[in-house]
Amino acid sequence: MPKAPGPTPREILALLPQAQADTLGFLLALTARWGDVVDLGIPLRSVVVVNAPAAIQHVLRDNHKNYTKRTLQYDALATITGRGLLTSDGEHWHRRRRMQQPAFARPRIEALDRIVVPAVDAMLERWAPSIERGAALDVDAEMMRLALEVVGHALFGIDLGRDAPALTRAVMDTLDSIVHRARHPFSAPRWVPTADNRRFARALAALDDATYAIIAERRRAASDERDVLGLLLAAKDPDDGRPLSDRDLRDEILTLLIAGHETVASALTWTWLLLARHPEAYARMADEVGDLLGGRAPTAADLSALGYLRGVFAESLRLYPPAWVISRRALEADAIEGHAVPAGALVVISPYVIHRHPALWSDPERFHPERFVAEPARHRFSYIPFGGGPRICIGNEFALTEAALILARVTQRCRLSLASAEPPAVEALVTLRPQGGLPMQITLAK
Repeated sequence: MPKAPGPTPREILALLPQAQADTLGFLLALTARWGDVVDLGIPLRSVVVVNAPAAIQHVLRDNHKNYTKRTLQYDALATITGRGLLTSDGEHWHRRRRMQQPAFARPRIEALDRIVVPAVDAMLERWAPSIERGAALDVDAEMMRLALEVVGHALFGIDLGRDAPALTRAVMDTLDSIVHRARHPFSAPRWVPTADNRRFARALAALDDATYAIIAERRRAASDERDVLGLLLAAKDPDDGRPLSDRDLRDEILTLLIAGHETVASALTWTWLLLARHPEAYARMADEVGDLLGGRAPTAADLSALGYLRGVFAESLRLYPPAWVISRRALEADAIEGHAVPAGALVVISPYVIHRHPALWSDPERFHPERFVAEPARHRFSYIPFGGGPRICIGNEFALTEAALILARVTQRCRLSLASAEPPAVEALVTLRPQGGLPMQITLAK
């Protein structure tokens, strides 16, 4: 069976500078030139880039047991989160997923408005002095803080408001460090006291301290709350009946702290940017919210009637999926779209690329929320902002509900516009981030 088409070793060597400087552009160019299944032609290492819906379905769902998360991407994340839900595999993953799933059941999702709306209102109070002065606010940082507060209350039953800025900074320092090491494979080992290694160690220690404090606080409270933390504390190993160790608890909590706020915050940041650049969409969304809610606070029950607002967020996730790359490693030899995938091959899937595929999306670079309101059904794996198959994000409904409530409540009270005529560049880090943040002017809604 032939391998997939792709660049020769000499061509891939010439493309490496672009791959480092503009990874998103590099992946788009690969697909445009060589098709939906591309072998990168790296000597002694097979790397296959896959961007066809049926092929993605094969890797993430139909033959998912053959594809492990033991890749450079997830092994790097594991230096922060350990082997929590995001980075684990096999029975270990399956057991932890079953432990945590009840915390994301429909009744708990439907109760999110009681957490999200007060958190938004508190944020708007913090904004009031800046609004009065006409000063710009970094909406990227504000969304990070807000999402962290929501995760703290909803998943762990604690108020992270006071600690949110420091925790957010620690999260970003650790994530930025692993991206730096991925781009500079000859970086000094972690034990060498370089500036980056010292910053990483300080940030990781801060996250450890915060996580173990969360565990200790819940144990002191002796609460029987059925949130994620309560479920994990009550869980027993099915083989020996022992509870999870503090290290196991730490890994799961830190995984959810990071994955549960950084991705939602990223998606909201890009949504506000897109709305500011498309005032007609902003006005339509505001009218829909105003017509349905008047001045009352949104509830989770209202969201089904806010079809355009949900379309706005879905379209933002299409254009700027926070998890812009997914990787797997083949345990055994396989075939994808008629091309050989040897055992040990790294398979790379990019939601960013497939969401812009011209054969799958009309006018793919255009921000067009209507495509999620009235357009016909599409292949399930042509739109994968939360991944797909058994490993689909456990918090996808949580994130969609949280984001819709935030969009509705902020839109009731404020209008956000770009503080600069030049939008920020996109940085492909662990998630997609606006380079330098997102300064915006906030005015009160009329």
